[in-house]
Formats: sequence, structure tokens, C-alpha cells
Amino acid sequence: MNAGQMGGAVIAGVCVAAFGPGWALAACGIGMIGTVPLLLRIRAVAVEREHHSGMLSDLRDGWSEFRSHTWLWVIVAQFGVIMMAWYGAFEVLGPVVAKTHLGGPAAWGVIAAAESVGLIVGGLVSLRFTPRRPMLFVVLIGVSCAITPLSLAGPWPLPFICMAAFVLGIALEIMMVQWTVALARNVPADKLARVSSYDALGSVFAMPLGAVIVGPVAAAIGVGTTEYWAAALTAIASLLALIPRDIRQMRSDHVAPSRAAAAEPSLAQAG
Repeated sequence: MNAGQMGGAVIAGVCVAAFGPGWALAACGIGMIGTVPLLLRIRAVAVEREHHSGMLSDLRDGWSEFRSHTWLWVIVAQFGVIMMAWYGAFEVLGPVVAKTHLGGPAAWGVIAAAESVGLIVGGLVSLRFTPRRPMLFVVLIGVSCAITPLSLAGPWPLPFICMAAFVLGIALEIMMVQWTVALARNVPADKLARVSSYDALGSVFAMPLGAVIVGPVAAAIGVGTTEYWAAALTAIASLLALIPRDIRQMRSDHVAPSRAAAAEPSLAQAG
């Protein structure tokens, strides 16, 4: 996936520079249609549920499990703020900075490709690297998300912006691996899908708000100042997330009691 994202960023930048954004968007749409034959080949098998309950009951159960883990909802709230600030500052204002100061769409394509290369490297590093305190690591990676708005505020020279995007890509991929493992270890398997849904919703629900407000804010106070404020908001949200003790002390071998209890019958059957 990361390799595809890297290649797409490079190709998109070249297409926009050579043929214009309209043709680039048309090619993107054709590429999306090309996934239909692959999706049609999926053969899903229905699974019988032991207990049948309504959607609202499932949502209540998932919410109860979600809010029972302080480390979980605090970090989701942290990244809700971070994604709002980052999306507006990087994804919306980033192309504006590239067009005004860095040479146009080709420069933005290189920046996006550098981030994607970082994601690939981060995935490889994750095969060997496990931090002792994974939730502390996740929160601190949130602080590092401020580096891209800072690099665009000046802006920095293009190679330095690419390096910042590359390093952030490495950090984000390692963080996502640690986060996924933490959810699997600490959330009961029968509630993991519902908890993951709240995780996804809480992390991205404010992104459209960031996209909407960043334009008027940048018009009022300037693009550079808006980038600095986005970086500051990212850092503040991350520092506040360090307050709960669970986040600072949870270790990589920690398994929640409810998750361990749920695993015991399976182990007994395996024996």
C-alpha cells in the first residue's frame, strides 16, 4: 500500500505538471474503476454470531469498552486534534506553499513521495523494533507531526521539507504498528471491531473541519502564521495526552485482564 502511495504521488505530480490537474484527476478516476474486477473476485463467507443483538446495543457495548481504557480514548482525542491541524496545514496549505515558493505540483509530488518512502522504511523497521512503553511512544510520535507544518511555514528548502516528510513517514508507520498491536492485546476480540470503529471515527472526524477553516484562517493571518499555529496545536494536544499515568507506564508486554481472561478458554481448548 505504501509503495503504491509513493508511486501514485510521483506520477500525479508529473501528470499535473505536464498535462494539468484535470487529466490527472481523470486518470485517478479510471484507476479507481480498475479496482472493481478485483473486488468482484472476493468471496466472503457468512459467519453465524452466537448472540444476536441490535445495532444500537452493539454501539453501546463498543462505547463502553472504548471509554473503559483511559489510554485509548485519550490518544484518540489527541490524534483527533492532530489530524485536524495536520490535514489543514499539510494537505490543504501544502500545495499552496509548493505552488508559491517551491516550483509547483512537481515539488509537491516529490514531498508526498518522500513521505511514502518513509512509510515503507517504517514498515521494515517495525519488523525489528518494539518500544518498551508503546503508548508513550505513540504520544511522542504525535508531537513529531508538528515537523511538517513547521517545514512549510518558512518554508524550508525543498530537500529539507522532503527529509522532514520522510522522517515523519517512518515515525507514523512504526506508530501505527504499535497502536494496532496494543488494540489487539488489550481489547477483547469480540469487541475489537467496534472499538476500532470508534478509534477511526475519533481520529478523523475533525479532518473536514480542519480543511474548511484553514483557508479563511490563512487568508486572515497568512499561510506561514497558520502553519506555526497548526504546529503549536499539535504539540499542545500531545503534551496534554501525557498526563494519564496509563500512557506513561504501559509496557509492550502488557495485556489487559479482560483480554487475558478471554484468551484462557481458547488456550484450554487448544490444550
